[in-house]
Amino acid sequence: MRVKTLMTPDPVVIELPATREYALNLFKKHKVRSFPVINKNTKALAGIISIKRVLLHPDEEQLAMLIRREVPTVKPNDDLKKAVRAMLEMDYRRVVIVDEEKRVLGILTVGDIVRRYLAKNEKLKNVTIEKYYQKNVGLVWQGTPLKAALKALLLCNAMAIPVIDDDGNLVGMVDETDLLKDSEVVRVMKQTALAASSEEDWILESNPTLLFEKAELQLPKKPVSEIMNRELVVATPHMSVYDVAQKMVQYHIEQLPVIRGEGELVGIIRDMDIIKVILNK
Repeated sequence: MRVKTLMTPDPVVIELPATREYALNLFKKHKVRSFPVINKNTKALAGIISIKRVLLHPDEEQLAMLIRREVPTVKPNDDLKKAVRAMLEMDYRRVVIVDEEKRVLGILTVGDIVRRYLAKNEKLKNVTIEKYYQKNVGLVWQGTPLKAALKALLLCNAMAIPVIDDDGNLVGMVDETDLLKDSEVVRVMKQTALAASSEEDWILESNPTLLFEKAELQLPKKPVSEIMNRELVVATPHMSVYDVAQKMVQYHIEQLPVIRGEGELVGIIRDMDIIKVILNK
């Protein structure tokens, strides 16, 4: 199968130079997680900007300083396997489809592959997720403050993380959009000591300090339990790739906790995991 049969053609792009505020307005308008970024003069691909990167670097106003420049690219007639391999090798959820001059023709995401291919391929009913799901996953306790939960999510390099109660039972899931939607960028005053220029400077009774204003991402002081999703959609180790893809499409989610027996959490299956089946065909 060719990339052009599954890609989204003519995606919205951001031209450089651009500001952080401009990007935030586009994210809000189009309700997507990332945009290709192009050079205003050449129209060539410069990189990709994600909503997470913008929100987690509130001090940087120039978008050129925030974009990810090393992104996977493919041509329209390339085989789907090449696109999947590029995503997995670079651990990136999308590839940009470009022409010979690196002008953006389309974009192909993991979600596109799940919706337009895996969830429609009934041959995958015979392939289980057993060898594809993640067995070592991060967890957060339901009483974890949001700021700490976001840190855990980033360290796990995941978009969502399971939430457990005091007894270790799975009680919910929380993803990056849950954590970031209640956040706000605030201006705070910081203080730092100025370095002494010589040993004699230290005889001063008080050292000079520098006050400066800094933008920070602030999360409300409440526990994960107040924002987590309690209506869990789950998978089991012997569920098929086809059925998992169907659930992801139906419920508009990118990952499912994997349970065994009476609800014992044994892992997570992500959309990034199930696209690996394409390389094994």
